Amino acid sequence: MKKLFAILAIAGSLAACNNSADSTSEKKDSIDSVTSERKDMVDSTTDAKKNMADSTADATKNKMDSSADAKKATLNKVDSMNKEASKHKH
Repeated sequence: MKKLFAILAIAGSLAACNNSADSTSEKKDSIDSVTSERKDMVDSTTDAKKNMADSTADATKNKMDSSADAKKATLNKVDSMNKEASKHKH
């Protein structure tokens, strides 16, 4: 009986040591996995914010360009009307 108990104690301690090693490598793998997921999430969020900023900048530029074009067209029309008016005066 003593031999059986000693064998079970040795087997139990070996199994506990083995689980500890697996547990450490599993923890490292788990930490690496979480780190990778968080990095991917940060990268994704950064890309989304950059895309939003770029599209906002493009929209603002397009509005400013169209406003400038409208002002130029108005000035050209006024200039043309002034030239026509000066022709009729002479």
